[in-house]
Amino acid sequence: MHSSASTAPSHVLVVGDHAHWTDLLGEYLRAQEVSVVVADNNTEALVTAKKFQPRIILIDFDSHDGDGVQLCRRMRTVSHAHITILTARSDEATTIAGLAAGADDVLAKPFTSREVVARIQAILRRFLATPKADAVRPYSENAPGRQVFGPLSVDIARREVFVADEQISLTRTEFEILATLAQRPGGVTTRREMLDAVWGPRWGGSAANIHVHISQLRRKLGDNPARPLLVLNVRGIGYRLAV
Repeated sequence: MHSSASTAPSHVLVVGDHAHWTDLLGEYLRAQEVSVVVADNNTEALVTAKKFQPRIILIDFDSHDGDGVQLCRRMRTVSHAHITILTARSDEATTIAGLAAGADDVLAKPFTSREVVARIQAILRRFLATPKADAVRPYSENAPGRQVFGPLSVDIARREVFVADEQISLTRTEFEILATLAQRPGGVTTRREMLDAVWGPRWGGSAANIHVHISQLRRKLGDNPARPLLVLNVRGIGYRLAV
């Protein structure tokens, strides 16, 4: 494990066994005044995540140390950090598997260190704009507590979601997507508005991430993706909740 400073809070955990690449990325991030810890394998990564509680975790899916999907799942049991997958595999199955395992974002290789830093800085701005790391930034402080949409209820203040009185466990990103929609009952949220609200206005990703997260959200809510009754598509525009 390599740390930028033993006494400073670690904003970023980089996980990968490609020592040259991870060290170079770590050095570049530190040069941008981002505190970094590098873990060389999955076991070390889990221990480090528990110890340092980073804001962001970068997982190299192309690492030979085990299964990146399994690591994402295990990370979600010990950390609420924003998880970004780094991979040279551009197939949709890899993206879906990673996001379904709890990742928030996928960054395809090849990429520049500058691009990674831009993503990290955008995510850190999102965290630092709130008094608590797990607070939901885009929503009004005056928002009502529990809002009901048929069998679905969303409590933004408590960050709780129920379907027919059964509590549903969502990732941070899934919850923020749902809460963004809940703040506009019956109204349409465009894809651009969703990207700005959940990932931040300076995030450089595409709306394809929203589609994958919406699919996972529907699955967890028991909403048939072929004929959804809760989270509805508005063709060519975005999404809304059924009221």
